Amino acid sequence: MESQLKKAVINHRQEKIKKYLKELENDRSFSLASLIDELLDLMLMECSLRYGSFHFVKMSLFLREFSQKNYFSRESELEIARVVLLGLSERHFIKLEADSSGYKEAAINEKTYAKLSEEINKGNTHNSFYYSLGILEKEPEKLKEFLLNLGMERITDSLGHSISCFYPVLRDLVNHHQDLSATAVLSFLMYLSRYSYKDKYNSKEEKEKRPSQKELEKLGLKAASGSGIINLHHMITYYTFLMLEDSSFYQQIPPYSILENYFGSKNIDQQRLELFEKNVEKNMVAENYQQFKNNFSLKSYQANLGFLFNNLDSEYQNTVSYLHRLFAEYYSSSWNPHYYTGLYCSLGIYSSDKINNIKIKKMAVIQAVEYFTNNVL
Repeated sequence: MESQLKKAVINHRQEKIKKYLKELENDRSFSLASLIDELLDLMLMECSLRYGSFHFVKMSLFLREFSQKNYFSRESELEIARVVLLGLSERHFIKLEADSSGYKEAAINEKTYAKLSEEINKGNTHNSFYYSLGILEKEPEKLKEFLLNLGMERITDSLGHSISCFYPVLRDLVNHHQDLSATAVLSFLMYLSRYSYKDKYNSKEEKEKRPSQKELEKLGLKAASGSGIINLHHMITYYTFLMLEDSSFYQQIPPYSILENYFGSKNIDQQRLELFEKNVEKNMVAENYQQFKNNFSLKSYQANLGFLFNNLDSEYQNTVSYLHRLFAEYYSSSWNPHYYTGLYCSLGIYSSDKINNIKIKKMAVIQAVEYFTNNVL
């Protein structure tokens, strides 16, 4: 049975949602992670043509991760809950739920994978789902790797969706959330089946080699360059590749050559590079959110980057919480999930031990903040 909260979201009853949010202020047991868990089945079937089906659930899974790691203060969680609930109530949903029963073959072999690939290529979502069910039961980790490779190697001009949108869902839900695994796989197959792969896919005989540290960081400088949604997707996808390397289910070297081709002949953004290099370091560390907000106004963020980076270096967890709360204060009905997704990935790059170049780290954070301010303020 649908909860009253889900009914309010589905029916766009924002007054009921606001009342619920008000009640949460006195609920000491509330957690953002639990709220997102309750809404995940709805998020999987969100059908926004503007942002794509997986953008909202991806954003929410990243928020859930921060919540589970206790990065957010209670005040931040309440503000972010408002963004999640009101934002979700602006969207529409496909009433669709899949279960993992129905596959009749006794064993999985290479022919199963070949048939799965063939049916996706034909656009036969139901048939491809049939073969996926068998693999999901017997070899769930291999299925996730196989589907992500299809997206990366065959839809090379859309890595910003075929890998960065679906990786978090496969990572967090498939084989870890039994009730939602089949639905998550079906949603990905619906995306993959939109494309014809004929003459696009050439299986490489040589194994992908991991770029040298110098090459990886050159890619990072490109990823953190440029403005607008396409360039933000470059940074998000770059970080997704770094996450993929650490994934328990992805046993290969991610195809960095495809990522490099995705960036094309893009230049490194010299203005952004100079922006933080010229910014005066401000040694003050905020003692609370109000002090952070007073010293890091989004309207003049370029003049206060020294303060931001000093706080990230000195009080990373608190600063993550402050930034998310600050973004949430600007919520409107046109909220774009990329605001939080870009922030999550830039902070991931900033804290990553895979990247040593501080220029990449700071440029990525500036890119995420700039994207938000350019679209909201």
